Amino acid sequence: MKKTEVVVNIFGNDYRVISDDVDTERIKEVAIIVDTKMKEIHREFPLPSTTKIAVLACLNLVDEYLQREVQLNKKISGMEERVRSLILKLDEAVP
Repeated sequence: MKKTEVVVNIFGNDYRVISDDVDTERIKEVAIIVDTKMKEIHREFPLPSTTKIAVLACLNLVDEYLQREVQLNKKISGMEERVRSLILKLDEAVP
């Protein structure tokens, strides 16, 4: 499998990222999200430790991800229920 290398800047530091993913734009997009979240955390809590800022950013990003996952699962469950309801109505309507 081909490896992709891209240099990204996160919170003022350059990182060389090597990935199996050949989509460098996706890697850059992820880095921008992490950079933005770290800057947001730093504005709210001007901590001297980059590591603490990174950990808080990670916790926030994972929490946002999990909240969206719950919302998506609720939507999927609702859609599945509607499909079951429609199937029952079709079964009743078509002899």
